[in-house]
Amino acid sequence: MTNTKTPSARRFTNKRVFVSGGSQGIGEAISLAFAREGARVAINGRKKDKLDDLLPRLPKVTAGPHIECVGDVSDEQSVIDAIDKAFQEFGGLDVLICNAGIQIQSPSESISLADFGKVLSVNVTGVMLCVREVLRHWVKDGTKGSIVINSSVHQIIPKPGFLGYSASKGAIGNMVRTWALEYASRNIRVNAVSPGAIVTPMNDAWVKDPEKYKAISEHIPMRRPGESSEIAEPTLFLASDQASYITGQTLFIDGGMTLYADFEKNRTS
Repeated sequence: MTNTKTPSARRFTNKRVFVSGGSQGIGEAISLAFAREGARVAINGRKKDKLDDLLPRLPKVTAGPHIECVGDVSDEQSVIDAIDKAFQEFGGLDVLICNAGIQIQSPSESISLADFGKVLSVNVTGVMLCVREVLRHWVKDGTKGSIVINSSVHQIIPKPGFLGYSASKGAIGNMVRTWALEYASRNIRVNAVSPGAIVTPMNDAWVKDPEKYKAISEHIPMRRPGESSEIAEPTLFLASDQASYITGQTLFIDGGMTLYADFEKNRTS
């Protein structure tokens, strides 16, 4: 049920947006949605071929061409270079979307330090680096900006076998609140979206397995996984002036997963 509607209003005409992990899945949907609403988009990702594929598919906007910012968010210099390129090419940024993320499965008793660290380096350090670099510019220039970070329902729901992922998303919740409070007086807003089970390439292990797909769908109160477009639209809302008085919040977009789904049928007196 991909959303193909033409927006009734182009909320982001002449706005400049940076999307980390912007070349596939939820990031691709977010990049396309911003461009449809008039924004000039800098798409970031590690794989240039994926960026090359997406770039010509972004709708043209009057503000100028969209750009690629190839780089790994877990590498400090790579982030510095990518953000600097966006500021130089666009003359500034109005919105930062931190979407890049990974997960590695392992029983907690045998998880390697390398795997645990790799997940945190992308999901936590990578977010910190992107936000830090954008804030440096915004504070210096006095920019009124908006940041939206892609978290997960596992910000509050445990995910056994994915300790690094659970830890990283739990951290995001408090990072969002910390930044929001620290920069509210500067008119910089920071919020998060927390998707539930979404059809994306990162979830191919269950998306492409009919039995697993059915089992996961039955566990969701709305009885289906979400689509990337269903994360993109709320992300745009939080980034827009329509949400001008919202900061430090996490919006769970999960078909009801965080409603204690196992208690859908009353099991208590």
